[in-house]
Amino acid sequence: MTKTKTKTKTKTKTKTKTKAQGGAGDVLGPLYRAWTVRDQKYVRRLYQRLDDIVAALGDEVPGRPHYDGDFVRAELDELLRKQESRERKKRQPEIDAEVDDIIPPFLDIFQNAAGAPTSLIRLMVLLQDAGLALAAHYKAKFERPRPHLLDHGIDPSVSVPNHAAYPSGHALQAALTAHGLAEVFGHDPGVMAEAFDVADRIRENREWAGVHYASDGEAGAEIARAAFTDLREAYDELFVEAIADVQGISPHRSPYLGTGPLVARLPEARKRPVPVQWSLARMGISEKHGNIDRGGKGVRIALIDAPVDVTHPTFGEGDAHAIDARLAGCGDQELWAESRAAINVDYPRARDARLAFSSKGGGHGTAMGGLIVGRHTPICPLWGAAPEAHLLPVRVTTRLADTHENRLAVAGSILQVVELGAKVVLVGPPFVRPEESVYPAAWSEPVDMDAFAGPCDPLALAILLASVAVPVIIPAGNDGTAAISYPGAPSDFTAAIEALRNKAGASAVMRMLDGAGLSVPEERLKAVAALDIADRGDAFAGTGIIVVGSAKLTDPTDANSPLVPAAYSQSGPGLCLLCPSDRDEDPSAAPPADGVTRYNYVPAPDILGHGGYAEDPASLYSGHEGEQGFGGTSAASAQAAGIVARMIETRAGDGVTGPAIRSAIVEALDAEYDVTRGYGVLTVKVV
Repeated sequence: MTKTKTKTKTKTKTKTKTKAQGGAGDVLGPLYRAWTVRDQKYVRRLYQRLDDIVAALGDEVPGRPHYDGDFVRAELDELLRKQESRERKKRQPEIDAEVDDIIPPFLDIFQNAAGAPTSLIRLMVLLQDAGLALAAHYKAKFERPRPHLLDHGIDPSVSVPNHAAYPSGHALQAALTAHGLAEVFGHDPGVMAEAFDVADRIRENREWAGVHYASDGEAGAEIARAAFTDLREAYDELFVEAIADVQGISPHRSPYLGTGPLVARLPEARKRPVPVQWSLARMGISEKHGNIDRGGKGVRIALIDAPVDVTHPTFGEGDAHAIDARLAGCGDQELWAESRAAINVDYPRARDARLAFSSKGGGHGTAMGGLIVGRHTPICPLWGAAPEAHLLPVRVTTRLADTHENRLAVAGSILQVVELGAKVVLVGPPFVRPEESVYPAAWSEPVDMDAFAGPCDPLALAILLASVAVPVIIPAGNDGTAAISYPGAPSDFTAAIEALRNKAGASAVMRMLDGAGLSVPEERLKAVAALDIADRGDAFAGTGIIVVGSAKLTDPTDANSPLVPAAYSQSGPGLCLLCPSDRDEDPSAAPPADGVTRYNYVPAPDILGHGGYAEDPASLYSGHEGEQGFGGTSAASAQAAGIVARMIETRAGDGVTGPAIRSAIVEALDAEYDVTRGYGVLTVKVV
């Protein structure tokens, strides 16, 4: 199977494996039944750990449900409304199919005939077992009556189970399955986002069926988020096997077993060629330039992205720790929370915080962080663009699905890192652009807020607010279209500015922020309201938003050949500049066997195992040539963040702001603006 994992800033949902029909038992027949014997050790392991998992969740997750009063009455009224809606009839076939088996909707994400790896379905089945066990515990604890017992007007459309309502077992199992798929498909943000969409749909269907209150489903999803990392550890071998089956192109066994420090798990060293960091050299950073081992001193860079393996040696060489050194050596939740050196939006509650922050299924965050602040080591001989800077990694990849709550959670992390002293913010993941109907388009007429998810897109708002204070870097995207990916297009921000300019809109925005526990200086809100972002030319002039595209070598065999915009790199109004990155892909072409060196990718630190970008699963870094590697506008934006950090270092104490830094970059590039290349290729000359 040809596998390319370079351009992860994409909106297309890659269908990676299969479409399977029927329940898990129908799909696999005798093999599925054989697992009931083979996997008993994992079931035993689950029940041996169940008390510890419940104890770790404590009394806060889930909270005690409501049994009566206005809250319950409102939930019952909503169920009655759903009962009379035509939507219920449309959903009924789904509702019926999901009564006893919720795995098929997840298998429907994959749409080719190869067949789902058996390891993946085994894992999904065991996550269902875990969800069943956890739900049974909390149902017995809370004994919340089913909705139809409190209001006899509610007529469930399926048979009502004879156990309690809270939490929803279907919601808990579906959410655990989504988290499991997010770990296995850590290289594919489209599958990750769609898995959570499916989980939300299953949860909602139980409400449409009239057998659960909305708060039952919310509690189930909350339990799944809090318990997943413990289950990931309990099923470690199964996760590693599934990741290898889904992502692996190498026949070598994955060395990424266990949960201790990465170096302690290193396999026997194999001789590997040292990658050529050609892209940094083209930006003016190399041994020849005398600046490869320094730059960005004292500058904190926030990376809003995928999981980062904080135990990777590139982040902790000698006394120079790009990430708080204590985090690499300890998983204690309290220490992590107090350090403020890493933020876990995905799994904020976990017994082992270090494990919860990392991933075996996706190396994107580690590659990005390493490209920014990595330091050369004997086992990872690569430098980042700003090796003296400090990294503040923020894990957000389970928040990629298209919901207001997800955007609000990520927005909170962006505002938080600015308050924690970040001088550069890189927003890396491929979020899904919300539908136009989700938020008000204008405030010239009175707005009925009940018709919208919120007064404006909180993610776009947070980027605007942050960009007033510091540069905010956004990858342009890899779909090859003439419009920037979300959240980097000018049109993504205009509604938020419009809301702040209107008295009623500004009040609604403040209520949204207050409700999420977010505080923003009034002068920053006023500054955003005064911005003028038009969907033409350099749309973000006057802001701190820097949208970065990719430049490729015209001749991949010559690292010094001219750089031109890559065909995959999205362009359009708002694009600020380009940075060197990988070639345009031609999946139909076999790699030449002529022995000529090709600079196909951007070398980057990598995770162990088949979830990374290196062709060898035992390598701590990916290379510049071969069939697989790192690149895209993600790699371009990471290198740009390093250059910006170097620039801020030279201006320390000068009252640096986002708009000031962006203006200085534009002035230094000294080129005429073009929507296909911005102001040109960024180099250290701007420093």
